[in-house]
Amino acid sequence: MTLGIDIGTIGLVLSHAAALHGLIVSTEQMALARIALKRLGLIGNGMERNRQPTQDEVEALIVFF
Repeated sequence: MTLGIDIGTIGLVLSHAAALHGLIVSTEQMALARIALKRLGLIGNGMERNRQPTQDEVEALIVFF
């Protein structure tokens, strides 16, 4: 999920650079990168999580903070 967010952020920055600052930027490569990463299984929908921390983990966090 994180890689997909990073790719989206980079694409957004490039789009804004073109729109706001008049820079000549091709966002086509970002779209192609997203397709390639999805086909390679490196990005996709996140998986639902339902894990709860154990009591030992909660206590370790309390001690740490």
